[in-house]
Order: sequence, then structure tokens, then C-alpha cells
Amino acid sequence: MAGKALQTVYTFRIETDRLRVYLASNEKGALRVHLSLAPEPAPDPVEFFRQEFQGERLTEAFSPNRDLIAAVVSALSGEYPLDIPPLAVSFTPFQGSVMRQLLNIPFGETRTYGEVAAAVGRPGGARAVGQALGRNPLPLVFP
Repeated sequence: MAGKALQTVYTFRIETDRLRVYLASNEKGALRVHLSLAPEPAPDPVEFFRQEFQGERLTEAFSPNRDLIAAVVSALSGEYPLDIPPLAVSFTPFQGSVMRQLLNIPFGETRTYGEVAAAVGRPGGARAVGQALGRNPLPLVFP
């Protein structure tokens, strides 16, 4: 029986004075962004993602993450709007509408979950928005 072909997951880490941002992409696009306070010692990005992507080939690489890195650096720099990198994650229709709505919020402003729910046509859906954002695999890209 033939096994599943291994996917290559390209990892990278961005460090600031107080924050580490771990990134993962594959050949299709962005997979994950994880934010971490800067504890010592810092795991390398391959080790950081080893459990999340068990059974996949992991390697540290800048080039395959270039679009995701640019989006994250823009967000960290307070630049807006930022370009959305190609995505390798899928969202339910509702999650997708929530993520798109987040991009309509002007940089530096906030909205309540209830306001986002109303904007996507689900008044009273604040809890569902909170759950969608709690599962957001790409914070900073979809802030």
C-alpha cells in the first residue's frame, strides 16, 4: 500500500525585542503564524512546528515564506493595508466572511465580535465570530 506523499512545510522565525513570530508555508501558500513572547532559549522554527506538522518534511527556508514574511512585517510595522499572501488554509464560508471583514477594519481601530457578526450578516453571532477568530491560523495576516 502506497503511503501519503510527504508535504514539505517551510518554516521561518522573525524576532523582535519582545516577540517571536513563527511562520509556516507549503508550496501552495501560508499555513500558520504563531506569536510567542521571547522566552529563552528559543526553539528553531523546525522544532517549533514539529508536533503540529507530524509526518511532514520540515525545513527552515526564507524564500517559500517570502509573501507571508512581508505580510507579517507589514503588520508588525503598523503598515496597512497589507497584501494577503497566497493561502494554503481553508476556511468555512462563515470563517472566510469573518476573515475578509477583518480586513475592512481600518488599521488602529477595533470592532467587537458583535459588530463583526452584524457586518457579515449574522447579527447575534458574536460567539460564532469569537470561535472563528479563536481558530484563526494566521494572526497578523487576519488581525
